[in-house]
Amino acid sequence: MINLKIPSLFLTSITATLCCLSVISKPAEASTLYKDWNYAIDSFNDSITGNNVGGTKYEIYGMAFKQTADEIFVAINTNLPLAGTSSNYAADGHVGLGDLLFNFSGKNLSTASASKSLFGIRFVNNNDSGVSTTGIHDKVTAKSVAKDNGIALDSLSEYNAWVKQNGKTPSIGDLAANDPYFNQAIHVQNVIASGTKIGDINLLSNLSGLSLDFGHFGANGSHTIALSFARSLLPDGDFILSFAPECDNDIIALKGNLETIPKPVPETVPEPSSSVGLLAFAAFGGMLLKRTRQKKALNASII
Repeated sequence: MINLKIPSLFLTSITATLCCLSVISKPAEASTLYKDWNYAIDSFNDSITGNNVGGTKYEIYGMAFKQTADEIFVAINTNLPLAGTSSNYAADGHVGLGDLLFNFSGKNLSTASASKSLFGIRFVNNNDSGVSTTGIHDKVTAKSVAKDNGIALDSLSEYNAWVKQNGKTPSIGDLAANDPYFNQAIHVQNVIASGTKIGDINLLSNLSGLSLDFGHFGANGSHTIALSFARSLLPDGDFILSFAPECDNDIIALKGNLETIPKPVPETVPEPSSSVGLLAFAAFGGMLLKRTRQKKALNASII
């Protein structure tokens, strides 16, 4: 974690420069569909730890999601393991993974949070989330716990400036580093502050058979973390999904859309015409045999 302050005069200059150079920042773009997964690929060199920038233990390389009629899958490719990591700069000596924040409101993150319009997923039990259990939560407000987890920079804009000063390229997945979806004057909200649990999630240990392939995009972080949950727990529509470790030392966002996928209706198998014919013939033969026996019985009684 970075533990130094950038001189305010330098920051003022850098901030002005960033505004002037905003036209060359990475433009917002929709996630990329590959083998039924939608991928958001982040810059590979915009994480920070200590005085090091890029490729650190906090680096996030990509995020992906896919949906079926019954399930939603989310995956993160990062250098940070599921258990988190130790840090001398964090108040409790540990930096964990943040929560996943789904925003269907069409508003920026801070506004959606203030109006309790977010859905949040806590998928680890060792972070500073404001909810007590893992799972999916509705009516979510969000907060940042970056300061408690050791970041010394004062805002997202300072973070971007520091990355650029070190010759690296800040980005936030499908969003530009300076996209107004995030309030540039504060640290990005990265965990649930409050919410109501509406369902459970499944952490996936076996990813084979899912066609998940971050390597196709050159995203080769040390860990791929994946989970799934019931499709019915989230609404239809466009959304932005954001994620960051507790320290906000890298951030990613994915733009996507969820829609209702009709479940396949089992087809009834009609009887083959030949079988129907045989059944009809057998029934007709049975009737003839019965009539023949009845006739013989009648003749015998007359004699």
